Amino acid sequence: MKQVFITVLLILSAVVANSQYSFTYNGREYNLLKTSKFKDAKGKQYNYNEAMLVMMGGEYEILPANPKDASQGFLLSGISKEEQLKRAMAAPKPAETTAFKTGKKFDSFSATDMNGKLVDTKQLKGKVLVVNFWFTTCPPCKAERPYLNKIVDDYKSDSNVVFIAIALDQKEQLELYLKEYEFKYNVIPAGKKIADSYDIKGYPTQVIVDKEGKVAFHTVSYYYVTDYWMRKTIDELRRK
Repeated sequence: MKQVFITVLLILSAVVANSQYSFTYNGREYNLLKTSKFKDAKGKQYNYNEAMLVMMGGEYEILPANPKDASQGFLLSGISKEEQLKRAMAAPKPAETTAFKTGKKFDSFSATDMNGKLVDTKQLKGKVLVVNFWFTTCPPCKAERPYLNKIVDDYKSDSNVVFIAIALDQKEQLELYLKEYEFKYNVIPAGKKIADSYDIKGYPTQVIVDKEGKVAFHTVSYYYVTDYWMRKTIDELRRK
């Protein structure tokens, strides 16, 4: 069986009515349409948008349910951890945003987090700063959260790596949301003014700042190579 290599760039603006992806399996090309149907190994059904969100983490690939009859839909097939890493390492670095410039100074901000504690990034010089801009009704923001939580867990023993999430939502709405969906970043509510100050155009936006306060990595949305490049960047900055 030939391996299927498919890269899915998931940003909200890409999930539109005429979106179409294609892949080749055993020498035959298959088109994924908005009307295509998907299911996983347990038989759970997905529509097009749901399947694309599942694909964000790079843990699945798409295969035809019946190679001889594309009308029968597609399968979301699991990929081994080893293969996930191999594909991430072979894929290009995520596209950068227009909000930041690599190597340039990250403008500081101060705000109060969900616990009423003041967060001032000027006081975080000498630490690696990982910032996420998001809001609760953003589908990719919700889909990326488990992967971001894993990154936080992997660096929780290092106090020199700080994770901050700038949410557009008000504190009251976030309190309800976070009771149901844990987010291990330090969440700052009502952050629209902060996001606007950087001219953030898409969500979620990721940015990593080095110990000197300069932008080292930034990208919009989340897909499987984001995880790899975030970890790679954090590890390199920790060693400096």
